[in-house]
Parts: sequence; C-alpha cells; structure tokens
Amino acid sequence: MRSTEALPARKHSDYERQERIITEALAERWPDPERQQALRLVAMAGVGTLPLAIEIWSCLERRGPLADHLDEAFAAVRSELIR
Repeated sequence: MRSTEALPARKHSDYERQERIITEALAERWPDPERQQALRLVAMAGVGTLPLAIEIWSCLERRGPLADHLDEAFAAVRSELIR
C-alpha cells in the first residue's frame, strides 16, 4: 500500500528532475536571463508531451517511429498555442 501511495510522489519528482535537466540544457543554449521563465515553460511542455506521444504510439501497437508521434504531439501543442 505504501509503495502505491509513494508512486505519484516519485513520478512528480521524476517530472521535476526531467524539467530541470531540460531547462538547464535550454539555458546553456539560450542564456539570456529574460528567457529563463519561457524556457522552463518549454521544458514543462516537453516533459508533458512525451508521455502522451508514448501513449498514442502504444495504442497504435507501436506502428511507425515514436519520433513521428512526438512530432505530431508537439505540432498539436504549437497549433493550440498560436490559436
């Protein structure tokens, strides 16, 4: 039971770690301090988009490259942001 209760906390911790790593990598590429909050949002979107792309890919019995599904998921995010 305790391991079941700890799972959401561990997953949240994993997402935060992934977000931090991606944010740091983006900040190395674009070090402008004024962009840091926006780069963190980009990292958050990336961390959230990957599981969805994997879920869709799995539902389709892993047909086609995962990268194609990830591209489609990011295109959907981009499309919604510019609406």
